[in-house]
Order: sequence, then structure tokens, then C-alpha cells
Amino acid sequence: MKAVLLSAAKVALLVALLVLTNKGLVARFQVLIDEQRLVTLVVFSALWMCALAAVLAAAFHPSPVVRTVWALPLAAAGASAFGYHLVQGSEFFIFDVLNFWAARHEAGRAMAFYSAAVGPSILVFGLGIAAIAMPSGLSFSVSPRIRVAQALLPAVPIVLIALVVIYREGKGSEAMPKQFSPISLAALAAYKLGTGMYVPRDPVALQPGRPLVRALVMMVDESMRADFVSLDPGNAVTPAFAEEGRRWIDFGPAVSSGNCSNISNAMLRFMAERRNLVASVVKNPTIWQYAKAAGFRTVFIDAQAGFITVYGKLQNYMTPTEAAWIDDIHKLDDDIPAYSLDDELVRIALEELARGDRVFIYANKNGAHFPYINNAPGNEAVEQGPPGDDPATLAAYTKAVRWSTDRTMARLTKEANWDGTTMVYTADHGQNFSTGRLTHCSSVTNVNPNEGIVPLMVATEDQALRDRLTAVARNYPGKASHFAIAPTLLELMGYAPSDVSAIYDLSLLSHLPNEPQLVSDDIFGLFGTRPNWHPVDPRLQADTADVSLLELDGGIPGEPVGLHRSDARLN
Repeated sequence: MKAVLLSAAKVALLVALLVLTNKGLVARFQVLIDEQRLVTLVVFSALWMCALAAVLAAAFHPSPVVRTVWALPLAAAGASAFGYHLVQGSEFFIFDVLNFWAARHEAGRAMAFYSAAVGPSILVFGLGIAAIAMPSGLSFSVSPRIRVAQALLPAVPIVLIALVVIYREGKGSEAMPKQFSPISLAALAAYKLGTGMYVPRDPVALQPGRPLVRALVMMVDESMRADFVSLDPGNAVTPAFAEEGRRWIDFGPAVSSGNCSNISNAMLRFMAERRNLVASVVKNPTIWQYAKAAGFRTVFIDAQAGFITVYGKLQNYMTPTEAAWIDDIHKLDDDIPAYSLDDELVRIALEELARGDRVFIYANKNGAHFPYINNAPGNEAVEQGPPGDDPATLAAYTKAVRWSTDRTMARLTKEANWDGTTMVYTADHGQNFSTGRLTHCSSVTNVNPNEGIVPLMVATEDQALRDRLTAVARNYPGKASHFAIAPTLLELMGYAPSDVSAIYDLSLLSHLPNEPQLVSDDIFGLFGTRPNWHPVDPRLQADTADVSLLELDGGIPGEPVGLHRSDARLN
């Protein structure tokens, strides 16, 4: 009787584990049936049957060592899928795994921001360990050969899922059994990252002429929504920046090239071409190579370097080969508080500009990186709230923007040496404030347009450049995107417009003919040459939110800020 009860308890735990961690299974079956995708349905069903057999083989193996060895990875896989679903409301794909790995140094900040999902995930992990590792109470005799086969069977669905993902060029893992698919995706991502990502880049083939500028600054803010950065006088969130707005030509709201820091910055630095994305990302000369060939000293300022705890890791897919093209690299230390990082970045940028030589500066701000409460002082008693459009979360984000962007960009604009200087200001990606979803870095079909709506501005005192920039901003509203930045920088560096236009079909200095899109997932062509493109209307936020609807309490930067939402929908 005791053995029967123990077996029943084990089966109940296994059923609970499978139900908790495999959201969307029934819906997936329904889709395949409704769309009459018979072959896919057969393969999907067979793989699930194999996975169930593998779970039972591991859980009912007579050896406690075998059960424990399989319990650890299977429980971890299920718990990771469960936790991600709590955060995003969906499952993760191979491209999410690639993003996780590229941004692994941000694990601490991500855990703090999505802390509500940690506890339940740990409980599910414990459930998985118990369900698989506990004894069944049954006693049966099997041959050594069967025992070996039973011990190896859980590896079969891992291999099969990996083969499906390879065949489907990175897709195909939807609703696959979560005790195995995260392991397959992690192993496959590790293999692809280790074997197929970096190849030698092409040298600069274009011949530079006389530069149009002496100093060129590319300022990339972090996690900045376009509707929170305004040059309108007296606006609620960036009033100080607006006071210096006369130098800036506003192309926003605009669309970022990607919805994740690593891929957006990579595409900016690798001079990505919209019409030839994968090949250009992999082979193009970097922005540093173009700048050096045009006679510019090159400077990189990284306000987020202090969060990298992985030895030897560089930021946003930068390699040692790329870094060798940079004359001066400023990595801000981890002993600087998060809310002071952008102040230090601006100080360094002002010093570099004050030297008066021909210089190109690429700077990654810390901006409004999550957790938002870390990016402004005086937050010791402030509760951020859960990710989403919770008032406390929006208040923390607004305060971060006011402290880390409004003040610092106002100071940079006011104190910079503008003799021959042109600056481009944008953000790597936006923020999605939908409750139960990632703020950014979603993949495949989970991408929300707000993840890619960002500010984009250019500042210069050269009247000829101002006239050209102003005309494009006026004639092409809602058409600007990151893909127009590379050709703009090339022309400012002195490369002939005819040579640039032969490669790129848009520019902030000439025309913006295309509806903007952002790209997610496989920009390096690890699984195929067709990354996922997502049309985005940057004017979306004008229809769903208005910064003027945000009423701030405590308007002095550095003081606690409260935010009231007057029917503003910031999704």
C-alpha cells in the first residue's frame, strides 16, 4: 500500500510539473489542427510522445543516481521556462537564448527588476527535483541493457528538438516540452556562438574627402522611450534639455534598428545596411575603421562597463579586434553609483571635445536601464513596483529620465565645444510598459512596437548642415530610423554622397523614403539569412500616450518624484 501511495504521489507531482511548465500546449495543437498542418502535427505529436516517455524513463529509473542526474537539468529547464512565462507571458526561443548570453553580465540587474518571478521559479525547480528524483516505491527487475537505454532516453528529445530548430532556421521550438527544449536551445546557441559568429571584416573601400565636421559624437542612450524625451519648452520630463533645444534638429519619434541593446549597438557600429542586413553586419567595416580612414581620432565611452563581471567580455558584441581600432577607451568603474554614470560620461566627452582635434566619439549612456530606481539619487525609500504601467514603475522611470538624461544632455549641449562639432543623439531601444511583458528584447512574434520607438536628434551649429537636416526632418515625419544614421555619419566624415548612396538608400541629410522597421533575432545569420523584421509606426505613442498628461510631484531633480496618470496608456 505504501508503494502505491508513493507512486501515486510521484505521478501527481510529475503531472503538476508538466502542466505548470508547458503553457500553450493545447493552443498549439488547436492551431495545427485548425490550419490542417498534418505533417507538422504528426511530428509535433511524435516528439511530445518521445518527451513524455523520456520523462518517465528518467523519473522511474531504478538508480537514484540516474534520477538525480536527470532531475537537475530537467527541473532547471522547466523552471526557466516557467519564470520566463511569468515575465513575458510567452515562451522563449533560440534568439532569446542568444540575447541572454550576450547580456549575461546584466543578470543581476535583470533579477532585481523581475524579482517577482524568482521565488515562484525556485519553487517550480524544487517541484521538478522532487518529482523526478524521488523514489517511486515500485520494485521491478530489468536487464542492464534496458537500464542503460532508460538512462539515455532523455537525451533523445533534446537532440530531436535541436534538429527541428536547425531545420526551421531558428524557429520550430514553439510549445515543445519545456523539460527539454531549453536544454536544446542552450546547447544549440552555445555551438553556434562558438563556431559561426565572427569572420574578418572588410577593409574600408571608399575614399574619404574633406570632412564636413571637426568633431562627431554618437550618443546612444539606454532604454529611452521617445515620448519621454521632448524639446518642447516646459515639458514635464526633460525641461532642462528643452532649454538647450535650439541646437537640436528633432527627427523623432524614430525607430531603432533593433529592440535589444546588443543588436542595436552592433548594427550601429557595424554600419548595417537595411537591404543587405546579415552580410553587412558580419562583413562591413566598423564605424571605427571608417573614422580612422577619414583621419579622426576614435573614442569609446562605456558607462555600463562596470556591470560586466565576466572576465574579458566586451560590450554589445564588441571583439578585441574591433577594440583595436579605438584610440581611447573609457570604461566607467563599478565603484561609480549608477545615477552618477552619465555625469561621468558627459565629463569625459566634454574633455575629449575640448582638445580641439578631429575626433569621433561613440558613447553608451546608462540612461534609464532597469532597475529604474538605481538611476536617480534619493530612491532609498522609493518602491518601483512591478514591471508594467504600474504608477510606481512609471514614476521611477520618469525620475530616471529626468536625472540621467534631462540633466546630462542639457549639460553636454550647454558646455560642449561646438566649433565644428556635430552630435547625434538616440537610444538603443525603447520600453514596453505592458504588464506581464518584457520591456524590450522580445523575439519572433512577441515584439511590441514600443520596444523600438526612440528619440533621434542631431545638433550642429553649421548652418548648411542645419538647413539640410531640418528639411529632411520636416519633409519625412515619422520616417526616421537607426538605419539612416550610418550613411549620415559617413557623409559627415567626408565620404562622397554618391559613394554613400550607392550602398545606403536613406540618410538624415538627404531623404527617408521607407516606412521604418526594426529587426530582431538573428542579425548574424547563425541560423539563416532572414531575421525577423517588424514594421513600426513611431507615431504610435502620440496616439496612446502624452507626456503632458504626466503630473510630477517634486520637480527638483534628485528629489523623489511621484507620477499621476490621467488616462494615459503607456503600453
